[in-house]
Parts: sequence; structure tokens; C-alpha cells
Amino acid sequence: PSPAVRTSCLTMAKERKAISMEELAKHDKEEDAWMAVHGLVLNLPKDFLDEHPGGPDVVTCLAGKDATQDFEDISHSDSARDWANKFIVGYLEGNEEEDIKTKMIPKHAEVAGKGGGGGAAAFLPAVVVGIVAVVAFFVFKV
Repeated sequence: PSPAVRTSCLTMAKERKAISMEELAKHDKEEDAWMAVHGLVLNLPKDFLDEHPGGPDVVTCLAGKDATQDFEDISHSDSARDWANKFIVGYLEGNEEEDIKTKMIPKHAEVAGKGGGGGAAAFLPAVVVGIVAVVAFFVFKV
């Protein structure tokens, strides 16, 4: 969208509020799942959990916590980051970033090489699936 449209969309959005770690920790269930990513607090509704490619359990096990490292370890795509931006309701209390009230989850290229995500950790899910498949093959072999 054009800058004017984007600005009007941002101003129509609900104002973000500072959220303490204690408040974040209260929202740790599937029916009330919040998490922090890059200092931003996301309120993740049931339809998001149901549509998440990893399933609701992957997300709800991190509900109520700062999930930045886990989020980056998976190397989420830019489209996943854009999707997550729709659910920002606030920012972690004490965050001193100037743009925290308008900040979005950084694009993959912005965090690559800063110690978050990428590297061997990006292949971990594939390795786990492979191991489970091999074990299942031998366990269920008739």
C-alpha cells in the first residue's frame, strides 16, 4: 500500500500498551495465548492457532513467554512475519526502542547474521521429522 494508506491503517489500529512479563505470563493457554517476539506482544486467537503450519501445540507451548529465540530458530518467512504483525497488541514493559509503538516484527534479512535464527538450527525441524520417521518405520514394521 501507499505510505498514506499505510499511515491511515496504523492510526486506525488499536494503540499499543506496555505489558509486563507478569501480565504476559498470565496468557499461557490455547484459548488465551499471548507471546512476545522482538519486544512486541502478540495476542494469538484460536483461528491463528488452528491455521499455524506447526499446529496449535507448537505455539501454545510458548504462550505467556518471550518466544523471540524460538521464533528466529525456525527462520520464519517474511510472509509469516507479516501474518504475525496483525496480532500485535503491545510491547514489553521497559522496552526503550523509540519506534516500539509502531515497530513491526523485523524481516528475516534484518535479523540474519545478528545471532538469531539461521545456521544449523534452521534444519532442526527437518532432522527431528526424519528421526521420528525412521523410528516409526522400525517400530511399526510388520
